[in-house]
Amino acid sequence: MTTRYSVTLPQFRNEADPMLDAARRAEALGFDGVYVFDHLFPLGSPDRPIFEGFVALGAVAAATSKITIGTLVVRAPIRPAWTTAKAAWSAQAISGGRLTLGLGAADSMSKPEFEAYGLPFGSATERIGMVRDTITALHAPELQLPEVAVPKTWIGGRSAAVRTVAAEIADGWNAWGGNADRLAVESFEIREQAGRPFEVSWGGQVLLAPDERQLAERLVQREDADRLVAGTPDRVAEQLRAFVTAGADELVLSLLSSPGWDSWDIFVEEVRPLLR
Repeated sequence: MTTRYSVTLPQFRNEADPMLDAARRAEALGFDGVYVFDHLFPLGSPDRPIFEGFVALGAVAAATSKITIGTLVVRAPIRPAWTTAKAAWSAQAISGGRLTLGLGAADSMSKPEFEAYGLPFGSATERIGMVRDTITALHAPELQLPEVAVPKTWIGGRSAAVRTVAAEIADGWNAWGGNADRLAVESFEIREQAGRPFEVSWGGQVLLAPDERQLAERLVQREDADRLVAGTPDRVAEQLRAFVTAGADELVLSLLSSPGWDSWDIFVEEVRPLLR
């Protein structure tokens, strides 16, 4: 299988044009997919803006024609299962069958969003149960649309319980962050559990820099430098190849921008050729 390379969209804004322009540009540049997050506000930043996930997804579906569109990930406990399933079918129909529905159970980092909006957070068992309920609803005969395929599903999350559910009922699993060694172990285990064709995807933030000096300048400004894939194009390519070797069928990249340094163009022109 040829590895797919996708990007997340600039969703944390008040204006829609940058997000939609980015989706069109990703398609034109030859990326394989574009993904939106599902947050009521950005993690840890209740005063920052964000476009609601499914509304953004519908707009992105209408603005593009070929590229995969997806969610990374819809927190299943935020919405009733049938509401999420109906929204997914709508996005699948609008996009012409291009949806990858990423679902998650939500973790402790999401809890402040639930509390701020008066939503029950529930136990881990209850939240994972909502993921199951959502996929069950997605396959319900009542929601099927003529000549529209059931959307592909990934379940995201690193806990053993989440990975077990993904192996049982989803088409694939998404891991966000972490290193390639960890992914290699987890991808092997989950494919063994699934016992059928099964996709593994990895997502994370990527910081590209033209040289070591500018890389060091950028990294010193970030508190999360130890959690990034970072480097010059050749070094980033080396790190991404490790995730592919570890079992990733698709890499979903949040390519961080730099002044005067177009990370999307540089990825396409200098990094991707090194990954073939």
